[in-house]
Amino acid sequence: MNRDLAEEFAERLREARAELYRTVAQTGDELRTLETHQPGAPGEDAGTELVTAVLSRLEGQEKHELDEIDAAQARLAAGAYGVCEGCATPISLARLRAMPTARYCVPCQLTRET
Repeated sequence: MNRDLAEEFAERLREARAELYRTVAQTGDELRTLETHQPGAPGEDAGTELVTAVLSRLEGQEKHELDEIDAAQARLAAGAYGVCEGCATPISLARLRAMPTARYCVPCQLTRET
């Protein structure tokens, strides 16, 4: 991967990381607000429990995405970014631009999903 592309993807990954940090922080604030909610009528508590469960799942997914960004940044630093972990062929530029954390080329990704 040439230097310009490496810099492009390093910037994309930095931006994705910053956006996710903002989202996780916001979700964490909302979760803390819900946790301090005083119990009310049974119907109210059920809604709070549901919202808390949804926010907890979102926070987990966002943390997973942050881990994927970290892994992509490590591959970029090691010179392995853009190489499929399944078949060792280059991942298409279009796929990397659409999904900068991609570990696999499209055929390998499809195989993994089936």
